[in-house]
Amino acid sequence: MDAALEERLAKASYPFLIFDKKMNCVAGSTRFGSISILNKRIEIGWTWIHPKHHGTGLNKACKYLLLQFAFEVLKVNRVELKTDALNLQSRKAILKIGATEEGIFRKHQVTSMGRIRDSVFFSIINTEWENIKKTIFKDLSGIK
Repeated sequence: MDAALEERLAKASYPFLIFDKKMNCVAGSTRFGSISILNKRIEIGWTWIHPKHHGTGLNKACKYLLLQFAFEVLKVNRVELKTDALNLQSRKAILKIGATEEGIFRKHQVTSMGRIRDSVFFSIINTEWENIKKTIFKDLSGIK
């Protein structure tokens, strides 16, 4: 949490709490990071949702709001997402929101446990957003 707040102060990332209105509690966190104003690019990531909120649609709603803000307010050309190649649940969730898998960066990062991980990169670009919004997120168009 301290690292996220330090990055926010440095304008390196923008962390958000995920609040479950139905259960009236904090369900997790996510953030915008890897911000490139020059290239009109931003990453959505560092998402963590408590297991009791898995499968509730909360992650999809959260991603919808972040993507909507990125494309419609910030006017980015590209939203990037990445995950550990071994995290099949996360990979499936990213594909379910309409992202395109772009490839694997081998030996990309050292995890907090010291394992060298491969990272799978995904993206959604601005020319894809309207179709994704109308198809994948059609049930969330009124969410705020």
